[in-house]
Amino acid sequence: MMIRKSRFGALGAATLLLSALLPAGAGTGSAVAEETAAAESVTVSIDTGNVINDDFLGVGVNVMPLALMPKSASYGYDGPEWEIDKKRIGTIKPKVARLWFQVDWVEKEKGVYDFDSEEMEAVYPYLDALKAAGTEIELNFGWKNGEEIHDWFGLPGVDPWTSAPADVDDFAESASNTLQALIDERGYDNIKYLTFYNEPNGSWDFETGGDKANQQQYYANIVTKVSQRLAADGLRDRIGIWAPEETSATDWTTALHTLADAHIDGYSFHMYGASYESLGAEIAARKAAVGPKKVQMTEFGWSADDASGWNSGFANYVIRGANEGLQSALVWQLNGVWSTDPLGDVNGNYTMWDSVVQGLTAKRTFYSAGLLNRYVPAHSDVVEALSSSPDVRAAAFKTDGGDYAILVESKAGAPKDITFDFGGAAIGKTFVKHAYSDAVARDGNALLPPASGSFAATDAFRDENVGADYNFAIYTTEASQTQVELTPVEAKVTGGDTLQLSADVIDNAGGVNWSVIGAGNGTIDANGLYTAPDVDTERQVAIKAVSQADPDGYNIASITVTPRSMATRVDAPVLSLPYGVYDSSEAVTVTTGTPGAEIRYTIDGSAPTAASPLYERPVILKTSTTQLFKARAFKAGLEPSGTTSAFYRILDVSVAPDGYQFCAYEGGECYYEGEGIVAYGADGLFNYKVATNGTDCTVAVFGDPNPGAVKRCYYSADVPDELPLVTFYNAGFEKPAVASYRNGPFTNGWVFSDHTGVHSNTSAFAPPPAPQGLQSMYLKTDGGIDGNFYQEINFKPGEYQVSFKAANRTSFGGQQTFGVYFDDELIGSFAPSGSYTTFRTDSFETTGGKHKIKFQATSHTGDNTAFIDAVEIGPPKPPEPAALLNAGFESPAVTAASGVKAGAFADGWSFNNRSGIQKNGSAFGAKDAPEGVQTALIQTNGGTCGRDQADARLPRGPL
Repeated sequence: MMIRKSRFGALGAATLLLSALLPAGAGTGSAVAEETAAAESVTVSIDTGNVINDDFLGVGVNVMPLALMPKSASYGYDGPEWEIDKKRIGTIKPKVARLWFQVDWVEKEKGVYDFDSEEMEAVYPYLDALKAAGTEIELNFGWKNGEEIHDWFGLPGVDPWTSAPADVDDFAESASNTLQALIDERGYDNIKYLTFYNEPNGSWDFETGGDKANQQQYYANIVTKVSQRLAADGLRDRIGIWAPEETSATDWTTALHTLADAHIDGYSFHMYGASYESLGAEIAARKAAVGPKKVQMTEFGWSADDASGWNSGFANYVIRGANEGLQSALVWQLNGVWSTDPLGDVNGNYTMWDSVVQGLTAKRTFYSAGLLNRYVPAHSDVVEALSSSPDVRAAAFKTDGGDYAILVESKAGAPKDITFDFGGAAIGKTFVKHAYSDAVARDGNALLPPASGSFAATDAFRDENVGADYNFAIYTTEASQTQVELTPVEAKVTGGDTLQLSADVIDNAGGVNWSVIGAGNGTIDANGLYTAPDVDTERQVAIKAVSQADPDGYNIASITVTPRSMATRVDAPVLSLPYGVYDSSEAVTVTTGTPGAEIRYTIDGSAPTAASPLYERPVILKTSTTQLFKARAFKAGLEPSGTTSAFYRILDVSVAPDGYQFCAYEGGECYYEGEGIVAYGADGLFNYKVATNGTDCTVAVFGDPNPGAVKRCYYSADVPDELPLVTFYNAGFEKPAVASYRNGPFTNGWVFSDHTGVHSNTSAFAPPPAPQGLQSMYLKTDGGIDGNFYQEINFKPGEYQVSFKAANRTSFGGQQTFGVYFDDELIGSFAPSGSYTTFRTDSFETTGGKHKIKFQATSHTGDNTAFIDAVEIGPPKPPEPAALLNAGFESPAVTAASGVKAGAFADGWSFNNRSGIQKNGSAFGAKDAPEGVQTALIQTNGGTCGRDQADARLPRGPL
């Protein structure tokens, strides 16, 4: 086997030796100098004697230990997949892990404990892996309540999944018994902290049936009772209690400090998406509320994998938190899993990597947050670090053993030349640099950024090569994490055949030792040549490559072994579509090499039998579905084939004309029964055809709407009266489907910025019902930021006009205004009322091709929101007759007990303080409205006359 030398393998050792001979301020890292703008000279001054935050626990993660439970297993997760997850935990070495823990895992019957339950057998591997990684654990006891304890655990009349315990004494006993079993009996002495439930200020994880004061008192009682029970059982001095795990609710922290401070060792809160600047105020508010007690940020993160950056991001949260007195910072969350009881799915947003059954490639969050987890030292003192530039931020950490780590974040713009000045302190150590940028190469190996430079420090050192793009780096005097890069890290091999693997040791020297995990899974020689076992059905195998120099550094290759062809057995089915996650509908073609065999398949993870659905044509995988697809082939006189499987997760990103569903790839058959309309094309350019009982998906049938593009067919049973001139996506904002709302940034047809998104009719925005479907979009101005959303649309030559329905939010905030743009040309400015009204832009012409239609908020100040729905693009229409906005006075809906809303306010009409709106049955005793349920009112009172007025939208020409 050839070992490819690492970037800090044998060569790296020589580089480190060389660096020790360099004068202070010289460096060997990032050897290629920037050839663009001149570097900005920056000094980071570090006062090693000025401790500004003692005993910083480090950066950690939130862990839902559910991957080995039944729901994840139903999607194909098993031992080999766990080996990959375990390796990644060992790579990032989180300093603290907040561990989801349910009472029903150990106490299904009140007072009866079982620490060998099926659930606990699935949790212990996590506890083993975290202990091996040196991770301290915050046990989050009582996070959701499984169905098996609903008959005795919760409060009457309260949602049983989220109810507080009816018997707080029993809850305290359960917590104490669990800690005794885990720490004293099973040796998990890294369990150091305890907390309860999650975000009790919200409506999703802790309910008592009472008001806020009742909930706060009940939570305080839980904290007190558990603390007292732990003290009685001799555990309290070993466990720190953190509370209340609130999010954006400092009043909960204040209340718990008042009600239970004697029993709380640290106050915990969650923070999502706030800017670097505003995070300081959030920390300060909590520190002011709790006095000398430590504050823990036990959740922080960003929903989109590319959202973390200079304005708000992982590095600057850690920098600000460490410098301003937080004791810990825990990322939400480690990885994606499915929960079994209650059923749930946390793949997709916030994770460092999704379940590896969906694919091995880690997210950017793994590389950025993982770097912080690994190299910000545990239980370190934060010493003062001041930057001379507003475009560079820094925090410095010092361990009891005299090691240092410096976290530096650099804003995009000019490259930086940074001098680290220790103010005359004799450091006498070599700093090694590990740097993150958004251009990080991601693959299934999931390797943290390797060492990219070394710097000998006396009382200073210098890094001349900090790039111009946004980046952050950790300069550490501790040893780099040994990592192993495998080629291939994922492969298929037929039973009995061989597969050559190779390894590259990163940040260390030497080779690797190879092994196959599990008995009967084949063999591998010292050179990495794997010989697969003879199997009768598909099997996943984990192959391990361990650094000879550092057994802590290793990696796992995931190998799929397939059955070989045999004359006495039907050949195993082959699936055309690789496993993984897809934006929208796809099709699976299934074949077998045995002539005359029939194929049976399932999509629920069950084993196919001769009675399972018969494969007859490509199987369409519908949007918003998750399935483990399995196929098996049968033929009389032969043994049935083995089972072939693939995991498919199909998202609901708009790629088809609205209301159409995917039915065939180009060259295939779009199959359906009865009459329908089929759209053929790609990238917004489609030709349409009405057909009965399906059609071929070919240029010969439809003509070519988009030459050179890979096209598809989409079908709808609803044949329209006229065909669209322009096809664009998600015109009614029905995707993604949401229970309440989803804020940008994200893309689904439209590109939504921050301060925009989609929401349902029942969202917290209290919108009027969407005029089309169940959802609309919202366009906000808040904090001086105007939201926008846009879509690039492929036009055919012609003259067009954009029409849409819009309304202003009336439940909160003021008037939102916005403009609509065709590329950079303003084609309309709008200020909607509280009721949905149709608006049309000016007409515009195009010679064809891609152009951007953008909606841009323009109110600039205040907190204002407009709702938009039912966007259409078509030929210009003649102006509508003159119309008054809110002509029936149905907006805003009057909710006061008096049945009256008095001015001054504006909603289409402008009302002064002697006018307003009243509804039927109001205190005025007016007759019922002739239209709807509300009318305007005008008073004269105290010599002041009421007035309401409105501007009419009039067409050009005589009236």
